[in-house]
Amino acid sequence: MNVSFEDINYRKREGKIILKKATLSQEVRRSIVLLIFTLLGIIVLLSIVFLLNTSQANQKGYVLQQEQVDKENYLMQSRELIDKIIQAQAYKTIEDKIMQKKMQAPDNLTYINTTGKNK
Repeated sequence: MNVSFEDINYRKREGKIILKKATLSQEVRRSIVLLIFTLLGIIVLLSIVFLLNTSQANQKGYVLQQEQVDKENYLMQSRELIDKIIQAQAYKTIEDKIMQKKMQAPDNLTYINTTGKNK
């Protein structure tokens, strides 16, 4: 609110300076201008908030997608390791069977009773 030196009325009433009164049309114009600036400020502020929220949502979506890809990779590695373990164990059992075939069967079998009672 620009008040020029001419607008000030130097009449003093009880020690106060009284400003020159503005007409109704001036007050309406001033109110319209202030309303326009206020609305533009609100629009700019809301636009900034919207853009920030949108970019954060996109960023979280991207991070979530990357985490899902990493999870799938780890699950695939886990499956591959489990397969390797199974294959290694299967090879060991096959090798044990081969070793058993090379052995001779005993002629005399004697069983020991471990319960301590003789029959």
